[in-house]
Amino acid sequence: MAPEVVTIIENRYKVLRQIRLLQPVGRRVLAEVMQSTERIIRREVEFLREQQLIDSNRTGMFVTPDGENMIEAFHPFWKDVGGISLLETEAASRLSVRKVLIVPGDADESEWTKDDMARQAAGEMSRILTDNMVIAVAGGSSVARMAHYVQPTAEASNITLVPARGALGEEVDLESNTVTVRMARNLEATYRLLHLPDILEEETLRNIQRDPGISGVLDLIQQARVLVHGIGEAEEMSYRRGLSEDIVHILKEKNAVSEVFGYYFNDLGEMVYRMNTVGMQMEHVHTLDTILAIAGGKSKARAILSYIRNRENYVLVTDEAAVREMFALLESRE
Repeated sequence: MAPEVVTIIENRYKVLRQIRLLQPVGRRVLAEVMQSTERIIRREVEFLREQQLIDSNRTGMFVTPDGENMIEAFHPFWKDVGGISLLETEAASRLSVRKVLIVPGDADESEWTKDDMARQAAGEMSRILTDNMVIAVAGGSSVARMAHYVQPTAEASNITLVPARGALGEEVDLESNTVTVRMARNLEATYRLLHLPDILEEETLRNIQRDPGISGVLDLIQQARVLVHGIGEAEEMSYRRGLSEDIVHILKEKNAVSEVFGYYFNDLGEMVYRMNTVGMQMEHVHTLDTILAIAGGKSKARAILSYIRNRENYVLVTDEAAVREMFALLESRE
C-alpha cells in the first residue's frame, strides 16, 4: 500500500544505528560513513532529535536510552526487511549449527562491523544466562571486543567466569585472563583466573595441578556449561603462539586452516594437530550446553567453515560477508 513508508523507516533506523556505532559523532563524519549528503543526514538527525532518540554535546551526537530501546525493538523487523533473518536461517541449516546471528558488512573492512558483532554476541550471552552458571571465556580480539558490551542482567545470579585457557604470551588486553576480568566486571559476576602459560609440558602440568589454587580453577573450567571463543586462521595463530618452524611445517603439510584454543582443523573439519594446552579440552566442548563463537570477515570464511560445520550446540555470530563467502565455498565443493 505504501512501500515508501518502509523505506523511510529503514533509512532512519540505519542512521540511528550508525550513530550508536560511531557515537559521539558529527554530521559530516556520519554522512561520509553512510555515503550520503549532509543535507539528507541533517534532515534525518533533526527528526531523531525531535523524537528524543538522539542527543548531542560538544563531542557529537549520541543515542539516548529511548533510542537504545527503539534500536532493540526495531531490530527483528529490520532483519526481516533486509533479508538478514532468511540468511540466518539458511546459514544455520547449511552449517548444521543451532543458530547463526549475522550483522551487515565485512569485518575485514569495518571496525564498526566488528563492534556490531560484539554487541550481538553480548546480547546473545545475556539471553542464555541462568543462575549458578559457570562460563569459560577464551581470549582473542573478537571476544575482547565483546567484553566491552556485556551488561549485567537481573535474570540470572551467582554467575562465575573463568578463562578457557592459559596465556598465549600475546597482547595483555587479548589474553584470556584479562578478557575474563573485564567481562565479569561488566556483568557484575565473580571470576577466577588461571595464572599459567597456555602450553606446558605434561610433567610440569601434573606437578602444577597439585597446587590447590590451580586445581580449583581447572575444576571450575570443567564445570562450565557455556564457552565463548573466537575462530582463528591456522597460519596466523601458529605465529601468534610462537610455534617452532617444524610444527608450522606440519600444519602446512596437513592443510590446517583454522585454530580454536590450540586445536587445528583442515577444510573437512578434521582435527589435524593439537597442542598440549592448559584449560578447556575439545573432548569437553562436545558436552557443553552452549558455545558462542564470534568470527567475521570475508577473509576468515574458510577458517570459520572448516571448524563450525555440524556443531549442534554452537551459536555463531558473524557478518554478511563471511556468510556469503562460506556459501560460495560450499557451492564450489558440490
